[in-house]
Amino acid sequence: MLPSLALGLIFGLLIFFAGILIMSKAVTNTANQQFRKWVSFFTGNPISGILVGTIITGITQSSSGTTVMVVSLVNSGVMNLYQATAIIMGANIGTTFTAQLISFDFFSIIPHLMFIGVLLYHLHFHPTIRQLGRFTFGFSLLFLGIQLMSRSLEPLKDMADFQQLMLSIENRPFRGVLIGLFTTAIIQSSSTGVAILQSLSLQGLIRITQAMPIILGQNIGTCFTTILSALAVDKNGKRAAIIHLLFNIVGVILLYPFMEQFSYCIARLTPLNPVRQIANAHTIFNIINTIVLIPFIRQMVWISQKIIK
Repeated sequence: MLPSLALGLIFGLLIFFAGILIMSKAVTNTANQQFRKWVSFFTGNPISGILVGTIITGITQSSSGTTVMVVSLVNSGVMNLYQATAIIMGANIGTTFTAQLISFDFFSIIPHLMFIGVLLYHLHFHPTIRQLGRFTFGFSLLFLGIQLMSRSLEPLKDMADFQQLMLSIENRPFRGVLIGLFTTAIIQSSSTGVAILQSLSLQGLIRITQAMPIILGQNIGTCFTTILSALAVDKNGKRAAIIHLLFNIVGVILLYPFMEQFSYCIARLTPLNPVRQIANAHTIFNIINTIVLIPFIRQMVWISQKIIK
């Protein structure tokens, strides 16, 4: 049972990853060469910076990609640390768009989306329409991957060890935070980590009270990619990576004592839709964290300068 479960999960993950990469590639191909200058120009104040970070990450479906880009922009002197901090905050919100998309039931039209995507890409000569076709095909793969993961995880219902693990996370939420942190550091994608949780919830294998600490850990684990990218840049680039890590750690520390109450409120929003509950928890946590920490951008920059001298 375990080998077939693992193979199904890995195959679903690969399809899901492929969907994200194809969607991201489609967006990248339509972006013009002035993209970096545009980003720098529209991040003059924190609010616009957050909006830019949210939009870019929402479109590319990769907060890691956005934050790595920010590190390179800071390293090249195109952007300062204050601008970078605002974009990083927005990236954390934008990355939750994937989970929100998954919470809508597109599963029944996956073949239709695939057909439309292939048709637009191969039968139209206009570059933008071709990339729209590519994006649509990637979008369909996103849901196909979730569907495959969900089906492969179904046997976990009958596994006592898995049920015991879920119970232990509910009783000891810090264990869930660690699971989320390490798994996301390995797969280098919080969107994928949350998608796995949503796949589990489709089978009734996880509740929001069990998923919430894992989501918090995933928000820290996603910083690993940024930290790796910062190893090859100068001091300011490293400081941007530290700010990303600091922002997520502080957010987790602030919410952790109120996790039970937060989960209860999230469950009340959509009591009959556990997949949407996970998506909403991911989104609302990052929005609240951003709102709370906007006034402390200067302090986070100062701390990063003290850590990286």
